[in-house]
Order: sequence, then C-alpha cells, then structure tokens
Amino acid sequence: MLSADKNPHFIISNSDIGAGKRGASDGPIAVKDELTHLGYPMLEFDILENFNIQTQYLDNSFGKHIENLLEAMVILNDKVIDVISKNKFPIILSGDHSNAIGGLSGLKNANPDKTIGVIWIDAHADLHSPYTTPTGNIHGMPLAALAGIDNQELKKNEVAEDVIYYWNELKNIGIHNISPKFDLKNLVFIGVRDAEDQEWAIIEKAGIITFEPDDIRAKGIKKILTETLQCLSHCDLLYISFDADSLDPEISTGTGTTSPDGLNIEQAEIIFKTLMSNPKIGAFEITEVNPNLDTNDKAMAKVISNLLIKGLN
Repeated sequence: MLSADKNPHFIISNSDIGAGKRGASDGPIAVKDELTHLGYPMLEFDILENFNIQTQYLDNSFGKHIENLLEAMVILNDKVIDVISKNKFPIILSGDHSNAIGGLSGLKNANPDKTIGVIWIDAHADLHSPYTTPTGNIHGMPLAALAGIDNQELKKNEVAEDVIYYWNELKNIGIHNISPKFDLKNLVFIGVRDAEDQEWAIIEKAGIITFEPDDIRAKGIKKILTETLQCLSHCDLLYISFDADSLDPEISTGTGTTSPDGLNIEQAEIIFKTLMSNPKIGAFEITEVNPNLDTNDKAMAKVISNLLIKGLN
C-alpha cells in the first residue's frame, strides 16, 4: 500500500508542445495505465486538457509554439496551486520537460514567500533561451524561464518581438508575476552529461552544483543525494524533476533525446525512495516518456510506474 502521509495527487499534463518530436503526450496516460495494471486504481488523477498546438501567426524557429505553450503552462500552474491548497502532494506526469515551467510556477505561486530548491535529474541542462537555443524547442528552456534569465551575453539568435513577448509571459506565470521562481544557487543537477557551451557557461558563472556520471560512479548515488540535500538544506521546499532520459539508453527505450552513460535502475530507485520521503518535497515531476518511440512494448512507462511505486511505498 502507498504511504498515507504523502497524500499523493497525480496531475497529468499531456502537453508535448515544447518537444522536437511528437508522442510524449501519450506518456502520462501510459504511466497511469501501468499504475492501474500494477494494482493501484485508487490513485487520484486530474487529466488536464492543455495539449493544443494551434499556431496561427508565429513563425520563429527560436520559440516554437510558444504562445500555445504559455496557455498550457498557465493551466498546469493553476492546477498545482489547486492541489496544494487541498493539502495534497502533486505528482506531475508530463509530456515534455517544458511542463516544468507550469509545475514549478504552481509550487512557487502557492508558496510565494517560500524559498524553492530544485533538483533536476536529467541528461540535459535545459538552460537555453530563445536567444541561445540551437533548436527552438522549449523543452530545452524551462530552467532559464523559471530562473528569469536570457543569457544574452552569449546570444546567437535574433528573436522576433512576438516570441520575446511570450517568453517574458512564461517567466511571469501566476497572479503574483513572480520572476524568478527560484535562484540558480538553489539548483542541483544530477546526471547532466549533454549540454551546450552556453549552458555550461551559466552553470560555471552561477556556481550550480552539478553531479555528472563520473561523480555518480565515484561517490555513489546515496552520497550524491546526501550532498544534494545538504546543499539545499536552507530551502523551504523542493521541486524534483525527473526526465526519463536521465536513465541509460538501455533502460530509457521510449524517450526523445537519449544520451549514453545514464542512471541504472538501482540508482533511480534510490533517487525516488530518498527524495519522495523527504519532508521538504513540494512537488515531483516525471517527464519525457514517449511510448511512440519505445522499441520494447512500452517498457519505459513500466519502468517509471515501478519507480513511482518504490518511491511512494
């Protein structure tokens, strides 16, 4: 049985508007179905109607579908606030990683006076902005939006005015217009191994604690998590974001941007158990499961559902 004191409430945000490949919108429901199959039909779910690519006039490759993404993230922000107001623990099953903009915004807007720490478990740094992105896909930009940064010092793109407008709106989601939602000094990366020069420059300048695969091998995942929580001990609440591509490609068979040298199952289980039991956890997001890319009978959704059960028991 699941631990009663966590009072989990699942939010399905199926938007994959920010991804370069379609199909991650099916990931959250695939995970939900696996949880039901494993004997957890009693879990509470809200399924958001926020997947809507209806670009009508924007044609700028440095912020693809950004106006549609803003609409989806406002919906997710509002739902996270609603769940927290009912004294429940939001677990966000999202399509692509741009959903972190809505998820973390909701946590901050529900707790405007609290200091938020972020643990980002991902192969990628997701610190691009429209001014630096090599792809225009906003799932590579959520942390920059949430930290309120543009990194124009390393600008390489000329960004259209309408994209700049929506980008600034993404930064300020919520009735309080809070930006940044968190400080980069309160961010820890676990498993990052595929980032561009502009992102490494931000990491170095801000002094972001970053545990790469060599660090995980040398110290062990338990020590990494201990150090992570110590680094963020001054924070009031923690937002955890777990990208399926943080896992090694042998495991992450259904996700859009795999990268070698990722986490193994045992390490992932320890992450879920350790972080979900932490009393400061404010929200937990799992993202980038794409069944349409899975070559192994939806194995990715099965892996994630099993990790969730490990974390919540």
